[in-house]
Amino acid sequence: MTSVVASSDREFLDAAGAVLRSTAPGEDPLEALGWWDLLSELTDHDARSAALALFRAQGRELADSVALGALIAQPYLAVTGHEPGQLVAAIARRSRRGERLVVVGDVTDRTLLVDRPGRGAAVVAASKVELVRVAVPGRLALHEVRVDDAELAPVATEDEAVAARARGLFLGRVAAGLEILGAAEGTLTLAVAHAGAREQFGRPIGAFQAVRHLLAWAQTDCVALESVVTTAVRLDDAAPPRYSEIAKALAGRNGRRVCERSMQVLGAIGFTEEHDHHHFHSRVLALDALLGTSAELTHALGAWCRETRTDPATPVTALLASAGA
Repeated sequence: MTSVVASSDREFLDAAGAVLRSTAPGEDPLEALGWWDLLSELTDHDARSAALALFRAQGRELADSVALGALIAQPYLAVTGHEPGQLVAAIARRSRRGERLVVVGDVTDRTLLVDRPGRGAAVVAASKVELVRVAVPGRLALHEVRVDDAELAPVATEDEAVAARARGLFLGRVAAGLEILGAAEGTLTLAVAHAGAREQFGRPIGAFQAVRHLLAWAQTDCVALESVVTTAVRLDDAAPPRYSEIAKALAGRNGRRVCERSMQVLGAIGFTEEHDHHHFHSRVLALDALLGTSAELTHALGAWCRETRTDPATPVTALLASAGA
């Protein structure tokens, strides 16, 4: 399969991966990449591609940072007065226990943004909240935020927060989709390597048609997802309505399928704690649970299309215009 990523975007991705692999413990890879400087230039295609390439690299490398929350918070900086890197969004997540706020990465010394639809946005220092670690594999620092409403300092009215909320959700869903893609590619790489090394009946198992079909289907799912999320990065504001929801829904579905098919190829070794498959798979599941699950978004999008008779396809004119940008 041929990648749909342009050569310049591939350079951003490779550079991000190299920095994530080489950053020493305790150092901030986002500082090393100059990532914070890119946040103020997201209207520029190259800067946006470079900033979002980080998430795909994080998925591949099983790296961890506060980038997702910082990206979602970026559109709010104009009304909160914070600088890039200071503000990290707490992400609302529905669960069996009701709605919960979670943060991704180490938010020590950061200010948390809590956006409450209908009531505007508020901020609170991370030192004034209780952070409860969510124990999941995936090498992902995930904490549930417990905060008293009295600690939340209002910084934006509902009218001021509406546009920032829409922009933050768009960026966050595309970024999460890219990180899911990276994690899916990571586990597929493991499966391909295993298929070439593991032998049965004197031949690598990758020579057998059933295994080759599994790997081909998984690769097709990756390429389809890559096409959708990179198109979202390219189109940005010109994307059709609810396009980020389509990208995030497809990411959750395809990411899960790639992990399941890779597991079939890996066999029993993929179930062991020592093998990295469960880290990639768990990261896909954790990210699918944020900013709308694949099941939730698919249901909502179907209802929207049925009620409005809207065609969610991307207009060819928009694709051509973005290709020439």
